[in-house]
Amino acid sequence: MRFAVKELLYGKKKYILIELLLILLMFMVLFLSGLSEGLGRAVTSGIENREADYYLVSDSSEKLITVSELPYETLDKVKKQTNSEVAPLDIQRMYLQKQGEETKINVTYFAIDPDSFLMPNIIEGNNLTNSNTEYPIVLNDDFKAEGITVGDTVKDSYTEIVFKVVGFTKDEMYGHVSVGFITTDSYTKLRNELNPYYEKHFHAIAIKGNAENIDIDGTLLVSKQEIIESVPSYSAEHLTITMIVYVLVVVSAVVIGIFYYILTIQKHRQFGVMKAIGFDMKKLSGIVICQVLILSVFSAVVANILTFGMSVALPQTMPFYLLPVNACAVSVAFVLISVISSLLSVINISRIDPIQIIGGNDE
Repeated sequence: MRFAVKELLYGKKKYILIELLLILLMFMVLFLSGLSEGLGRAVTSGIENREADYYLVSDSSEKLITVSELPYETLDKVKKQTNSEVAPLDIQRMYLQKQGEETKINVTYFAIDPDSFLMPNIIEGNNLTNSNTEYPIVLNDDFKAEGITVGDTVKDSYTEIVFKVVGFTKDEMYGHVSVGFITTDSYTKLRNELNPYYEKHFHAIAIKGNAENIDIDGTLLVSKQEIIESVPSYSAEHLTITMIVYVLVVVSAVVIGIFYYILTIQKHRQFGVMKAIGFDMKKLSGIVICQVLILSVFSAVVANILTFGMSVALPQTMPFYLLPVNACAVSVAFVLISVISSLLSVINISRIDPIQIIGGNDE
C-alpha cells in the first residue's frame, strides 16, 4: 500500500488524468442506472408503491389489471375467504383540463377506497378522506409543472366532471403517465357518464397479507411482482437499459485494465530493477492492485456524489430514480471488475526478466 500511494503521488499528473476519465465513466454508469430504474418506475411505480401483496384479477386478463373485470360481488366473496386487508382498484387512462384551458393533460386514474391501504403518501395538501369535497383528486407532483396547485379545479375532458385538487403525492406513475387518485364513487360516476348502461365492477382486488385460501371461479390470484412484469413494455424496456448499464460497467473496467497494461509496459525497467533488488511477485502484484483499487474507489465515491447532487437539480418530468443501495451495487461491481482487469498487468509483470532489463534489453 505504501509503495502504491508513493507512486501515485509521484506521478500525480498522469494519474489525475486517468482518475478524471474513471470519474466520467463511473458517472455515466450511475446516471444510466438511474435512468433505467426511473424508466421502469415510470411504467409501474403506481403498482410498486401500493402495499398490496397480491392482486385478484379475472382469469382471462393475462394478469393485466386494465383489461380485467371482476363482478361487484367478488369483493364480498374475497372478504369472506380471508382475514387479510382487501381493497378494490380500478385503473383508467383519461385526460384532464385545467378550468378555463383547452390543453389536455394525460392522466391515469387510480380509483381506490380512500380509507384503504392503497391510499398514497401525501407530500402536500390532504388525502381523499379529509377533502370535504364531492369529487376530490390527489395528483402526482408532475402535474405541478402544468401550473396546477392544491385547491385548483380540473375537469375530465370526456365527462366534464370537475375534480378539486386536494393534495399531491410523489413518484406515482403507470404506463409512463402520471397517476391521479380518485375515490371509487367518483370513478363510478365517471363511468356512468361515459356509458349510461355501465354496471359496477372492479378491475382488480388488492390483498395485503395472506391470500392462500382465496378460491373464486373465474378469477386469478397473482403476486404484485407478476402484475408489474405483465405491464406492457416494462420487461423489454427495463431489461434493455439494464443490459446497457452492465455492459458499460464492463467496458469501463476494461478501459482501466488497458490503461494499466500500457503503464506497466512503460515501466518494464522499473519493475525489472525492483525484481532484481528482491521484490517478489506478491509485493509487485499488491502495488498494482492497490493502485487500481485506490483509483476505482475514489472515482466511485466522487461519481456517486456528482450523480446524487445532480439528481436534485433534474426536472420533475425526467424519469430518474436511483436508490443508494442500487448505486452501491453498481459501484461495487465497477470496483471489483476494475481490480480483476488489473490482473492483466500482473501477468505482464510476472513475465519480466530482470536480467534482460538490467542488460538494457527492455523489449
